[in-house]
Amino acid sequence: MSAYVVLARKWRPAQFKDIVGQGPVVRTLMNAIQAQRIHQAYLFTGSRGIGKTSIARIFAKAVRCPNVSVGEAGLQSCDNCPSCREIAAGNSVDVIEIDGASNNGVDAIREIRENAKYLPSSGTRKIYIIDEVHMLTTAAFNALLKTLEEPPSHVIFIFATTEPHKIPATILSRCQRFDFKRVTASQIQGRITEVCTAEGLKAEPAALALIARAAEGSMRDALSILDQVIAFSGQKISLEGTRESIGVIGSQATLGILKGILGRAPLDALSLANAAYEQGHDLKVLTRSLIEFLYGAILAKVGAQPPAVLETSADEWKEIQALAELRPLEELEIIFQVLHHGIDSVSRSSQPKIVLDILLIKCATADVLISADAVQQTAAPTGSSGLKTATTPSVSTATKPAKTQAEQASTAPPAAATPRTWEGFVESIRKNKPMLATALEYSVAAELPDLTQVQAPVFKIHFSADDSYKRDQLQARAYRDDLDHLAKDYFGRPIVVQVVISENAGESMAAKRDRERKIKENHAREAVFSNPIIREAQALFGGELGPIEITEGNAP
Repeated sequence: MSAYVVLARKWRPAQFKDIVGQGPVVRTLMNAIQAQRIHQAYLFTGSRGIGKTSIARIFAKAVRCPNVSVGEAGLQSCDNCPSCREIAAGNSVDVIEIDGASNNGVDAIREIRENAKYLPSSGTRKIYIIDEVHMLTTAAFNALLKTLEEPPSHVIFIFATTEPHKIPATILSRCQRFDFKRVTASQIQGRITEVCTAEGLKAEPAALALIARAAEGSMRDALSILDQVIAFSGQKISLEGTRESIGVIGSQATLGILKGILGRAPLDALSLANAAYEQGHDLKVLTRSLIEFLYGAILAKVGAQPPAVLETSADEWKEIQALAELRPLEELEIIFQVLHHGIDSVSRSSQPKIVLDILLIKCATADVLISADAVQQTAAPTGSSGLKTATTPSVSTATKPAKTQAEQASTAPPAAATPRTWEGFVESIRKNKPMLATALEYSVAAELPDLTQVQAPVFKIHFSADDSYKRDQLQARAYRDDLDHLAKDYFGRPIVVQVVISENAGESMAAKRDRERKIKENHAREAVFSNPIIREAQALFGGELGPIEITEGNAP
């Protein structure tokens, strides 16, 4: 009896046309071969199982095959010549595959350097494929660098890695880099559908969609999962059989747990999660299912159509839409983030059930968004506060100060009926001369004119020595004329304006405004940080409280 070949090996791509999901990479490499513009070194990066090593082998075959051709499907090797057969079997003496994880020392690289000097036994190119190249030691990279700087004309290096950030910049700069994409769920489903047809299997589309989602972007993982499902279900692959085989919880159980979370019924969520646990379901898979359905609820909340990745029935989508109405969009988004971050804790913990239970309780019971009324009682008495948490969570506060004396004075009756004020004078200027009014706000004192004098009274405006440049600015002819004219309009008679430096500096209007604003900010900050709801939100979502903004508005 012949040995069984697993699907991941049996259906490994043999030609560029067989590659799924890496169109730009494939096209670039085929064009380079056709134009004979082949680089000395290539770096293939991306997550596992997406075709890095497969494309390296296909590239090596196409470069070395004497019968390479170009057709409607693109560039392809003959797969019949000795070179193609040796590369496919993995025993070519001119295409050397090296595992960087187990051959990561300097001695292994020195051996490569020595062998690279010799011409290939056949053909014109010798190709080295180093997988997991990021595992090489620093000394090994240094030894490799010399060969990359001055490579023999017949040598091509192809490096594959899942962690390109660990490769020295000196190596990266000498490679053409190709970043491989994760294969989409729809692309994976299409490929494994072809495999099932070729293998004579009958499979429900929903079952293959579930396998595609479980593969998380890896085509190799998808074929391995398919192998596992076939061993469980036989020649007929059903949705329920697939769920049982790979430990995926049913959609109704997932929807029930989600309903417990969003409906603030933690005991319901815990009961269903415990039932799934006792049936042997992987709690990481369960958490991932919750994340996917919560994603569907968020899309439903904004009126989007059912996402293909969920493969939900019409009735299930109606249930998801109903669940989306249980919470505001902001709360759905934040709970999504909590579960998304929590899945790592569930998978790493030695007590995953406990971690998941606490996550479910917290999400079901916490008040995620805090209303203005929740904190207003402890806020500063000078204004009303509107508070909300963002993902950090962040908090913003809106306050409305009482109308100032300056504002009252600026709209007051004429001078004969109402005393004039310094603040009123500045505000009367602001409408038509805002820059002048801003400069006057930095004065530290003002001696108002005595309007009972017969002669033109003196109006002194004091600046501190630190703001002498503003004094000099206001003494310019244009500003002096403006001040005289504006003072006459405000006080109702000719005024002599003098801008002077004061040794006994007081507090300017600008400094007073800043001081009062800081007091309001401190009051608001103390109210926020002492609020038990916000402390609970921090305990649930982690992170730090964002900045507190106090904006002047028209809120009552």
